[in-house]
Amino acid sequence: MLAQTPITLPCGQVVPNRIGKSALTEGLSDSLNRATDRHCKLYEAWSRGGSGLLVTGNIQVDRRYLERPGNPAIDGPQSEDQMARLRAYAEASMVGGNQTWVQLGHPGRQCSPLVNTSPVGPSDIGLGGAAGAVRPLTAAEIVETIERFAFAAGVVKEAGFSGVQLHGAH
Repeated sequence: MLAQTPITLPCGQVVPNRIGKSALTEGLSDSLNRATDRHCKLYEAWSRGGSGLLVTGNIQVDRRYLERPGNPAIDGPQSEDQMARLRAYAEASMVGGNQTWVQLGHPGRQCSPLVNTSPVGPSDIGLGGAAGAVRPLTAAEIVETIERFAFAAGVVKEAGFSGVQLHGAH
């Protein structure tokens, strides 16, 4: 059956089957935006469920701008505790032999007003009351945001996740 046949992606990764779970925002981090045991339990269950590819919910690259309360964030160097939490999350998420890719994101203008009432984005076009007035990013802030994505990708690679999906819609 095709659904159970491995597929080799152009990047060289082999996904064990064609069943995948796309990103869903979970809101399971602790008050310091760190991964928790709840991430591990949820992703272990999904991994054991037979998907060839799991894509995590939003892991933000800047804790000042969260998509919602409870988003994990990789914002600068990680302590050993933060890395241990990410390693446990990665390990639990791949117990079934699947790939797990981290969705790295920055919510831009879609930043939740519950966590920040001054969102930033590529322009000042807002979401019609869904958040505060949007401030356009400066050229330097755009470069900084790109660097944050690259840094966070290195962290999740070190933690043991098998890939990254960049969320850049907002």
